[in-house]
Amino acid sequence: MPENGRADAVILGSNVITVDPANPRAQALAIKFGRIAAVGSDDDMENLVGPGTRVVNAYGRTVIPGLNDAHCHVLPAGRSHLLLNCGPDAVSSIAEIKRLVAERAASTPEGRWIVGFGYDDTKMEEDWYLNRADLDEVAGEHPVWVRHVSGHMSTINTVGLRMAGLTKDSPDPVGGRLGRYPDSGELNGVIYETAQRLFSTGSNPLIPRPTPEQDREAIRWVCAQAASIGLTSFTDAMVDPLGFASYQAALAAGDLSTRTYMLLMVDFLDSFISAGLRTGFGNDMLRVGGIKIVGDGAIAGRTAYLSEPYEGTTDDYGILAIAPDVLEEQVLRAHRAGFQVAVHANGDRIINMVLDAFEKSLLEYPQQDPRHRLEHGTVVNPEIVARMKRLGVAVLPFGSYIYFHGEKMRFYGPERLSMMFAHRSFLENRIPVGGSSDHQCAPWSPLAGIQSCVTRKSHTGEVLGPEQRISPEQALWVYTMGSAYTSFEERIKGSIEVGKLADLVFLDRDPTRVEPETIKDIQVTATMVGGRFVYGE
Repeated sequence: MPENGRADAVILGSNVITVDPANPRAQALAIKFGRIAAVGSDDDMENLVGPGTRVVNAYGRTVIPGLNDAHCHVLPAGRSHLLLNCGPDAVSSIAEIKRLVAERAASTPEGRWIVGFGYDDTKMEEDWYLNRADLDEVAGEHPVWVRHVSGHMSTINTVGLRMAGLTKDSPDPVGGRLGRYPDSGELNGVIYETAQRLFSTGSNPLIPRPTPEQDREAIRWVCAQAASIGLTSFTDAMVDPLGFASYQAALAAGDLSTRTYMLLMVDFLDSFISAGLRTGFGNDMLRVGGIKIVGDGAIAGRTAYLSEPYEGTTDDYGILAIAPDVLEEQVLRAHRAGFQVAVHANGDRIINMVLDAFEKSLLEYPQQDPRHRLEHGTVVNPEIVARMKRLGVAVLPFGSYIYFHGEKMRFYGPERLSMMFAHRSFLENRIPVGGSSDHQCAPWSPLAGIQSCVTRKSHTGEVLGPEQRISPEQALWVYTMGSAYTSFEERIKGSIEVGKLADLVFLDRDPTRVEPETIKDIQVTATMVGGRFVYGE
């Protein structure tokens, strides 16, 4: 109940799904100072309405807690609207990608980079990887980089390879691979994992970094996109010092309208420690999260590090992106410094290595609740699940993968598939599990992610791993309370309860009462952050 008896706003006539087991459904709620002040019936709100109270009639719409994507790549998504979209929403063939690159080359000064994103080989008409010859044909005078949808591989043309000093005689970097034509051994332009760092990360990457003004625009744009799909919080899963500064500038300027939890790149751990940063530093809009380490490759790129070879091969186990001793050392340093540690780990082989590192760190430096995270934790088994439970590890499976990328699952075989994206196994074992799109590795919609978790159906209708299906109520919990828990914020967000932040989403239908195959089609009609509409009304 507000102290002065009056609320800043009340929402009436709604179907409220609170995600609070003590009070799962309601009709109305009140907001004061950006937080939930009361939850109940329309009649319960009558005495809270005063001359200055804003009354919002929901007209029967469903109101849920703000959705939270606990692992996505926010700044790259915002920056991408300035780049060349080579994703399946824009093209369906390599020929079309070549046309787009040629058009961009015609309007780009010679020698400047042409950068594309979202290329997905499994959704192209041609039966081959985009290679440097394809790009040379249409942009022989410009360096070109086209990033794969997985983010773990890219294609570079000859000019770009030459700028990087990469030749047939160049060795594969540690934790990476240079693709080669099988008949000649010449580079084919496809580069994997750490081989990309020369182009895109580090203190002096070949591809120019965005300006502060471009990043401000990127953050404004991406926050607007997030609000339109019901996201009130997200975790940016790979933030370097430039990104950190961009977020701070956006917060100071009032451009950050989505609550942000940052996973900071381990490459800069010493700098972050020297600056006095720790997990939890910040406020309700922008908070320092964990230290991010990359352990292996991607499911979509078939570079996840597995204990058994990929289906149809005898010696392809994926790519280990970090030496085991380096992994242990980095986990230990971050853990000792008071950071949550978040390790990208897809394959079962790397997951066990990560759990080894977590366990060793906890033995050497015991902490009450470090809440370390497995980013993805895709290929598991009962033994791994038991270890995760014992160590108190949180996990961020790719929620919408089955729906958007089901055609790639043939590389893993039926036995592994029954324990991939194992939402049901995690929940049954009380392992903290958050909602994740890994955007831009897939479209961003959290409702599509909820549907994928419920149906385990691909976009073509194929059912994959039905053993891991969960209910709509459980999936909604994953994308609200589950995600909040992975960032130590379960006391302030994730459910509609008195005292929590008034982050709300208005839907035209109830996701727990529609045909599961239609959850993705539910319309977000309005989104509220801290009691203020940031989308619709």
